[in-house]
Amino acid sequence: MAIRAQIAAKKASDNAAVQHQGVHPHPLDLDKLNYNSWSSLFKRFCKAYDVLHHLDASSSSTSAANPLYESNDSLVVMWIYSTISPKLVDMIVDDSATASSVWKRLTESIYANLTSPLLLYT
Repeated sequence: MAIRAQIAAKKASDNAAVQHQGVHPHPLDLDKLNYNSWSSLFKRFCKAYDVLHHLDASSSSTSAANPLYESNDSLVVMWIYSTISPKLVDMIVDDSATASSVWKRLTESIYANLTSPLLLYT
C-alpha cells in the first residue's frame, strides 16, 4: 500500500512539474526586474502543491517525518531552475542544494545585482 501511495505521489509530482511551466510564462530575469511578480507566482504555486515550506530553511527538520521530503524538495529546486533565466541558473546552480538554499541564494543574487532595492517594489 505504501508503494502505491509513493507511485501516486510521484505521478502527481510529474504532473505538477509540467503544469508549473504554464504558470510561469515569463522567467525571472535580471534585466526585466520581475522578481516580485515571479516570486509571488512561485510561492502561490508551491502553496497549491503543499510544498511552500521547502522554501523555508527551518522546514528541513520535518524531513524525517515525511518519506517524500527529499523528492519534493528536488522537485521544488527543479521548478526554480526551470522558471529563471539561464544566466541566473548559471549563477546559483548547485546539484546538492536544497530548495531553501537555492531560494536564499537566488534572492541574494537578485538583490546584489539591482542598482537599487527599491526597484523590487515598483
